[in-house]
Amino acid sequence: MKIKEYDTNELLMIANNVTGEYTDKKVRQAKLELYRRGVEDKVIADIMEEKEEAFMRRLDAAARAEQARLDKEREKNRNVSYRWWELIPMLLLAPLYMNNGLRCLSGMILLLPVHLLSWTPVDFSDMFRELRRLKEEKYDLKFKQRLTALIAGDLIYFTGVWYYFISPNL
Repeated sequence: MKIKEYDTNELLMIANNVTGEYTDKKVRQAKLELYRRGVEDKVIADIMEEKEEAFMRRLDAAARAEQARLDKEREKNRNVSYRWWELIPMLLLAPLYMNNGLRCLSGMILLLPVHLLSWTPVDFSDMFRELRRLKEEKYDLKFKQRLTALIAGDLIYFTGVWYYFISPNL
């Protein structure tokens, strides 16, 4: 379609290139056609301000709709829980779930003087990723269940270790 065949409103949109989809050549052609049609710069600027404001209002409305959708999804996530058969491996294998986090923590403790004397902050982002993800996505019940299962599993493990290795020596 030739640039002369567009109506004035379409040319104004092309000339201002609000969406960024038009090439510089097409924008220049649209501006030249507007000048040929006798549209003044002030009129162009006023109309484009109105169009930009409408565009920004549409963007704001879309952002609010997306935020409402996320809030609704997070509200659904609050009461989602693990099934009982998903909790059993967490309870029984709790020390192994903690192994990676403890390995990172022990490395950080061993390198504590290096961390304290350097400008590089200690990075805890690798520890407890799944718990952090559950908290961020607002899975409140799953977060509590997982945390409880891991703590209870660790307590059972350490009680068993204490009972079998330390208790007979007393």
